[in-house]
Amino acid sequence: MSRMEETGKIVTPGESEVIIKKSRFLGYAAAAKSPEEAADIVSGIRKEHYSARHVCYAYSIGEKNPLLKFSDDGEPQGTAGKPILDVVTRSGVSDILIVVTRYFGGILLGTGGLVRAYTEAADEALKKAEIVKLCMCSYYNVQLDYSDFEPVRYILSGHGIAMNPEYGEAVNAEIKIPVAIEDMVVKSITEKTAGRAVLDKIDERMG
Repeated sequence: MSRMEETGKIVTPGESEVIIKKSRFLGYAAAAKSPEEAADIVSGIRKEHYSARHVCYAYSIGEKNPLLKFSDDGEPQGTAGKPILDVVTRSGVSDILIVVTRYFGGILLGTGGLVRAYTEAADEALKKAEIVKLCMCSYYNVQLDYSDFEPVRYILSGHGIAMNPEYGEAVNAEIKIPVAIEDMVVKSITEKTAGRAVLDKIDERMG
């Protein structure tokens, strides 16, 4: 499908430390919802690690056609920011920033060594971050006859979909259906109620 059906979000940042030939690589993976927020985080890390030689980073902001950016911060081109960006883009996480700070240990690592070091530090920071998975969902207002309530609730519970019904002349509820199974669930409800259920789609978003 053209639309993104699933993504992850960082809820608790992750940190790492990798030491290679006396150079220290400190990774930090966090959520960033805008370029300005990412810039503030990078600026804060620069201030905290004012004596570090390099503060390199990459981010992906947005779920559809994300904004991508990376910085080598003085390291040889393609040895720092791009490897971090590769970790970012294959992570399956949106609105993500990874920063890797390097304290130079006096020994040159070479191009390949730098790529491996920045990749490892970024990977380890991401692994230590707490990530929640979100999926693209459709939100419906549903109106049911009382006689159809239990059969429909049974269908929804079989897919892990909760209902918070309100009782009046009919049963009304708002439900959230993952788009991956939306057509199947809507069809099942329609068939089970012989078309009596009124399903009004009100939104589609990550949730």
